[in-house]
Amino acid sequence: MNSWPLSCLSLVCVSMCFKRYLRGQRIATSVLCAGMLLLAACGPKTAESPGAYEGARKAAVAKAPTSPAVTAMMRLAFEDGKIDEALAGLDKLIEIGQPPDLEEALFRRIQIMLYIDDDRAIPQANALLYAYPDYPLVPYLHLWMAQWAETHQFDARVLHHALTALQHRYISDDVRLRVAALGAAAARRSPDWEAVQWLLTASVLVPDQREIWLREAASRASMSMLGRLHDAGALNDDAGRVLMLNAARGRLITGDMPAVRTLAGWLQDSFPRSEEARTSRGWAAGETHLANIGVMLPLSGEYAAFGRQALHGVRLALDALEDKQGITLHIADTASDGNQACVQAYQTLMDQHVDLIVGPLLGDCADTLASRLHGTVPVISLSSRSSLANHSPLLFVHTLSPVLQARFMADYAARADDKRMVVVSTDAPSSQAEANAFADEFSSLGGEVADRLILLHDSIDFRNELRALRMRTDDESLLAELDEDMALSAQADTDLEIVMPVNFDAAFLALPGRQVALLAGQLAYVGVKDVHLYGSSRWQDGFLLSDKGRYLQQTRFSDVSFPNGASAELSRFKLAWRDVWGIEPPGKLAGLAYDSMLIAVLLTHRMGLSGHGLLAGLRDRAGYPGLTGHVRFAPDGLGSKDFEIYRIRRDEIVPAG
Repeated sequence: MNSWPLSCLSLVCVSMCFKRYLRGQRIATSVLCAGMLLLAACGPKTAESPGAYEGARKAAVAKAPTSPAVTAMMRLAFEDGKIDEALAGLDKLIEIGQPPDLEEALFRRIQIMLYIDDDRAIPQANALLYAYPDYPLVPYLHLWMAQWAETHQFDARVLHHALTALQHRYISDDVRLRVAALGAAAARRSPDWEAVQWLLTASVLVPDQREIWLREAASRASMSMLGRLHDAGALNDDAGRVLMLNAARGRLITGDMPAVRTLAGWLQDSFPRSEEARTSRGWAAGETHLANIGVMLPLSGEYAAFGRQALHGVRLALDALEDKQGITLHIADTASDGNQACVQAYQTLMDQHVDLIVGPLLGDCADTLASRLHGTVPVISLSSRSSLANHSPLLFVHTLSPVLQARFMADYAARADDKRMVVVSTDAPSSQAEANAFADEFSSLGGEVADRLILLHDSIDFRNELRALRMRTDDESLLAELDEDMALSAQADTDLEIVMPVNFDAAFLALPGRQVALLAGQLAYVGVKDVHLYGSSRWQDGFLLSDKGRYLQQTRFSDVSFPNGASAELSRFKLAWRDVWGIEPPGKLAGLAYDSMLIAVLLTHRMGLSGHGLLAGLRDRAGYPGLTGHVRFAPDGLGSKDFEIYRIRRDEIVPAG
């Protein structure tokens, strides 16, 4: 018996129910779901083969639909702000429309409801996902639901929707980028177990983030977590192999040899012929070597407090090792002198036949030494002067400098598809150096610096400068078109105030947070809106949220989570710091020295490298994990960092992914 008449009769009944909903704004989720299922299924059956049907269906829905009628309603909502009119228009399309307009209207209606935080949005969204699991807008719906959950601080839901979207076969590159950022940010706010599982699974789906996410997962996973994943068979793929090697490398640095041997055994069992198994077997052998490590810091004079902070980090790194036997530490005081005392300290360490030197701290000292370094003993400077890189093949620069962050943010902006950039700085040399680094890197990546703006370092009123910037960056082609249109218009003589959009996508602000908070409001005052604002840890001066984050919702800036992160290793570090030096929190310099010392111990004491082998080991492309972020030393000796990205949510600073 042909079921077509019965299906149509059912559809009529459901349609009547749906029309009543549109009038009374009430509907049971089950009725809505049933209605949509009938709409999807209604129609005479054919004898098409399953394979032919699948192929036709894929071809039909592989691209997200863009119905003109639905697009008009979305513009009405988001460009004109007429939410109620847009919803009424979509309701009408749903009531009288036919596929594909009907389905798109259903999805877009939920998008608006989520945007306005309608209480009915989530249950209706779930019903829509049940009814249309393979529709091209499904990844978009998961994105909108993840954004809603992020706004309400439901991180577990963000992780769920981000991962589900990434797993959908019709996800677009744009949605993949956006849900990946949302998921990564939520993972950083989530408990370690949930975060590790998400990062491991999602790394397979987002290749360009795979390396970073697996390193993060390895740094957050305890051995018990790794054991659970191993026992569940979750580490039996390429991502699991890399995760286990990263975890083994991290534990080798801290001297946790039982953990290294366990991980090496898992790699041998699951991937016996792999490079990771061979490498970890060598680490697990546990052979140690005599190591002479030099440390040169300003322990007297004007900068002694900074030198002592770095030395505290060095000593905590040694205390964290399970096996310190065979390590000799030689400490030399550079005073606060960039010349004679610095050179004398270096020569003292060289006379003691050290294998590697951590320090110096002062940029002038490192600059003086660059031309005097000799032999094959590498020097890991903790100076913030990144320009020292390439001054000597023996000099390595390990820094969190804003200049280094500016290059990192230029890459981030380019990946976000910002093409034209305004770069803003003050007349202070450090601000100029940061701005120049961003501009050079952004240009090298194919971006265009549309304008440079230099402000007085002590200024608080930038309106005149911003008005001038506004005039210089008006969209000239659009202005010319408008002039032509007005010349032909009957209203050409009417006195009209025309506000033109600016012809740039974003601005990099090499400014302290106090000036950023002021400038953001003044940008809005002169009509510069809807542009991204980028920056560095220079913003973290305690004044960024002085206006409760107003006008800062589209900002992104870099920093490191140290010392505020929650990883197990960082918790141990902070506990040890508190036990020895009291409640005063550790500074970033202490973390940088701690990481540098552990790198030195790994390469000399654990791996037995010296001379040219040690220089090559420092430049290993895999890099080294650390409390202040993973570091990789480039051929010129400059250490690049995986910085964290932060943003403003309401009136707080949160990870942005």
